[in-house]
Amino acid sequence: PINVIREAIDNFNRTGRFARPFLGVRYRMISQDLALLNEIPQGAYIVEVIGESAAEKAGIKEGDIITKFDGQLVKEEDGGLAKLINQKKIGDKVKITVWREGREIELEATLEEFRQ
Repeated sequence: PINVIREAIDNFNRTGRFARPFLGVRYRMISQDLALLNEIPQGAYIVEVIGESAAEKAGIKEGDIITKFDGQLVKEEDGGLAKLINQKKIGDKVKITVWREGREIELEATLEEFRQ
């Protein structure tokens, strides 16, 4: 959306760099077919949680499956988790629904600036 581009340009003019929102997870997408085969939900399977990241602070753990990100289903065919994160701003509070050990858990995270 144009508002995202405007904000990115304004931020670049102020700071001299483009900042991106960062949750702090490495993940693999679980397709609908794979989810059906394994009787698990579709979403982003968490392979790694980056230390001291927004994800760790929110309580996301390795092995969790993020099924919803701020109310939107996390689907591979819709661009996955990365697309949903990139639609947000640094500092945004987001509700994250994870599937852990057979049940859904609601968590909240504050997106941070991407750091390399």
